Amino acid sequence: MRMATERRRKNQRGMAIFFYATMLIFVVGCVGLAVDVGTIYMIRARLVAAVDASALAAGRAVNLANSVATATTNAQNTANQFFAANFPTGYFNSIGSPSVTPTFTQEPDVNGNPNGMLDIKVDASVAAPTYFMNIFNVHSINVTATGTATRRGAVIMLVLDMSSSMGTRGTGSSCDAMVAAAQNFVGLLSPFDQIGLVKFDYTADLVDAPTTNLAQVSADIGAINCQNNTATIAALDVAYQQIKNTGLPLALNTIILFTDGSPNGITANFPVRTIADNRWSPSLNADGTHPADGPQPPAQSGQTYGITNSCLDNGGNESICVQMPADCTVTTDTFFGTIAQWGGQNSYGATVYGFADPTNTLHQSVSPASCSHLDALSANPNQIRQFIAYIPDTDYYGNNLHGVVATSTGPTVAGGLVTRDTWLFQVNNECLPTDSTSCKNTGDFWTNPAYANIGSGSNFFPLGSAYQNKFRPDQPNSIVAASMNGTMAEGYKIRSDTTYHPVIHTIYLTGNSTDSVDREFLPIVANAPLITALPYDPVSFTPYTNPAYQTSQETGKYLVTSDKNSLTSLFAQLASEVLRLSH
Repeated sequence: MRMATERRRKNQRGMAIFFYATMLIFVVGCVGLAVDVGTIYMIRARLVAAVDASALAAGRAVNLANSVATATTNAQNTANQFFAANFPTGYFNSIGSPSVTPTFTQEPDVNGNPNGMLDIKVDASVAAPTYFMNIFNVHSINVTATGTATRRGAVIMLVLDMSSSMGTRGTGSSCDAMVAAAQNFVGLLSPFDQIGLVKFDYTADLVDAPTTNLAQVSADIGAINCQNNTATIAALDVAYQQIKNTGLPLALNTIILFTDGSPNGITANFPVRTIADNRWSPSLNADGTHPADGPQPPAQSGQTYGITNSCLDNGGNESICVQMPADCTVTTDTFFGTIAQWGGQNSYGATVYGFADPTNTLHQSVSPASCSHLDALSANPNQIRQFIAYIPDTDYYGNNLHGVVATSTGPTVAGGLVTRDTWLFQVNNECLPTDSTSCKNTGDFWTNPAYANIGSGSNFFPLGSAYQNKFRPDQPNSIVAASMNGTMAEGYKIRSDTTYHPVIHTIYLTGNSTDSVDREFLPIVANAPLITALPYDPVSFTPYTNPAYQTSQETGKYLVTSDKNSLTSLFAQLASEVLRLSH
């Protein structure tokens, strides 16, 4: 019995040794495999970080070239540099030099067309060493990683004010500063971006549809000469149509509007004047009299708005011509084109310019069959204010010329609209805190008792007139008020596009000419959240909520300066805004 038990114990001791020997092989294998897997994991983690950095760097590098080929070369070089910095050769005993491949792909839509998204992809691979697996003749494991960055392709329309208040080229003017700043902006773009150019005075001129030919756009900017007036509404609409025509709904569709003053051009079908009424002179002839072959105004006596009535041309602050005869007979006839203020936002008659072509492809039509003396109008387009009855409530582009829907309270909110209907521009003078000689009018309500003796007291024909409560076409202040309302409405319309989601950025140069400055109209066009101070405002000015801010629409930047020398930095600031990567 004892011998059998001892034999059993000896047999058990043999099994234990066998079991421990087997377990030792398994444990050593697990430890070796853990070392190999840990090494591979460490290498791959570093590889992933390196390709992520490379993809972002490659995406930024596309902005440093003016051709796709150069951009691709730059991106590849940059990707390799960033990869090498983040994954040095031999990292964790990796074998050989890593392979790095950056690629660029324009994403297609469901129809196979580019949708405006640029994908930057960096693939990398490296051989990770093995230790335990060498036993099984596996000397290395290939480790791969992919890093991606996505960049919205930019479709940018530059809309540049070239009105006469910008000054003459070649004289160190604001026009020169704008041209230099805009050209620098174009130089910051990549060859994957598209940019177009609209320049405007009283006519909006499409110079370049969106293109990747940055050199051409830069050259066209350099050819700008500044002259005439400010048809901002038409210019914005031309830019918007180009964004839609480009057809890239996922691109960063952007309009950058630069202007130095108030908009002052209205494009519409203007009803002809068929009724004699009281309006600012002069009459048709150069000496202020009506043509001998036409109806004559009655003898003038008395005063209107405190000014002696007269149909003579008295220059800037003109008189009222009582019962000015009408030259048209059919009330349904219209003139089509753009009328503009040409009198320094004057609250009196001053000069009204018209007609102009709304755009370089949309032309005026000023030959209603029922109107006489069109030859006199052709010889002196400024007489248009005698032929048209009033400025309609809606312009050619469908914009409400009385403003935009208010979303909060504010100093210019009336009847549920943010409006300039009751605004007088050339009052309320303020000066730069650093320069008491540089001053601007910021405007105020015409109903303010302090302005009781200024002009006609309203932007509208008075009660009792045949055209009562309609915007006057014979008064520059009224044209600017309607234009400002229409510009805000045009911005709202553009931003309401839920297919292309356009963003509008605005740059406002306030130091030129005699135009008054306005706190609200450009922030409203850009849909900026706040109305901020002008350079002329006192330190005590408190920013307030944009009374027309739309939370459902894209928010743009509003930049303002009174210094033309800062334009380059402001344009560059917008460049950094539109050239962004996602990851």
